[in-house]
Amino acid sequence: MRHRRPLTAVELAEIYDREPIETVLRLLQEIHRLRATIIRADQVRRMIGKGGSAYVSDCVWECFERELDAEPCLTDPPTTRQQKFSEAMGRQLQAWRMNGRRR
Repeated sequence: MRHRRPLTAVELAEIYDREPIETVLRLLQEIHRLRATIIRADQVRRMIGKGGSAYVSDCVWECFERELDAEPCLTDPPTTRQQKFSEAMGRQLQAWRMNGRRR
């Protein structure tokens, strides 16, 4: 499934302005948390990537590792919806293989 284009901070604020309810606020807080993890990943990338040093400060690296270790998406079991989607994709791939189609 293709992702939609990323939303900007302004667009996220506009969403809350249109629907200022607790559920939207909770979702926006989760988006904010995930964006903070992406910012930390970019900080690590700049430290070890092109033009950066091969050294990442212990403080930055430890914080990044803690953030990743706390991510539910890395440890949660699949939801019923995810499991059904995965099974359907598996059946589709198996059908493609049986019919000689590779993907």
